[in-house]
Amino acid sequence: MKNEKLRTKNFNSLLRPEFCILSSTFWAPKEIIETSIDWLELNEKSKILDIGSGVGKFCVEGARISDASFTGVEIRKNLIEEANRIAQGLELKNVQFIHSDIKDVDFSAYDSFFYYNPFCEHLAIDEVIDDSLEFSRENHRMYEDVVFEKLEKMPPGTKVVTYNSREFILPGSYRMVKMSKEGSLVLWGKE
Repeated sequence: MKNEKLRTKNFNSLLRPEFCILSSTFWAPKEIIETSIDWLELNEKSKILDIGSGVGKFCVEGARISDASFTGVEIRKNLIEEANRIAQGLELKNVQFIHSDIKDVDFSAYDSFFYYNPFCEHLAIDEVIDDSLEFSRENHRMYEDVVFEKLEKMPPGTKVVTYNSREFILPGSYRMVKMSKEGSLVLWGKE
C-alpha cells in the first residue's frame, strides 16, 4: 500500500530545496500534467516516455493518477536520483527513470510521449538547471533532430503531448488532435 501521507503531498513539497526553486521554470504544472494524462486516454498497458524528465514530476504525477507505465529519461544523474528518491518514497510501482542520453533510448518500447521543451537550456541566456552540460544551438538542433527521427519511425497510433514547444516540429505524419492554453499544450497523433 502506498504511503498515504506522502501520496497526497504536493510534488514540490517532496523536492529537496535546491530542486524546488527550479520547479516553476523547468517542470510542468500539475494542471498541464493532468490534462495531458486525460488526453492520452491511458490504460494499464500504456507506456509513456517523458523526454527530459528532470526530477520526474510528469512521471510521478502521472503514476499517481493512472495505471499506465511511466518512464522518464534524463541525462543528469542528480535529477534521476531525485526522481527515484521521490518515486520510491511514494512506493510507486508504475514509474521508472533512466539515466541516459535521449540518443540511446529505444522509442519503440513506448506508445506515448511527453515533450516539454527538454532542450531549451541550449538556447537560454541565464535560466539553466546547472552548468553540467555543454549548451549550444548546435546541440539543441541535434537533439531535436534525434527526437524527430525517432518519432518518425513510430507506428500509426503513437501519441505525443507537447508543452511550451511551439518551435519543435513533429514529422508530417503527426496531426494535431487537441490544443489548449493558447496553443502551448498540444496533443498529436500519428496517422
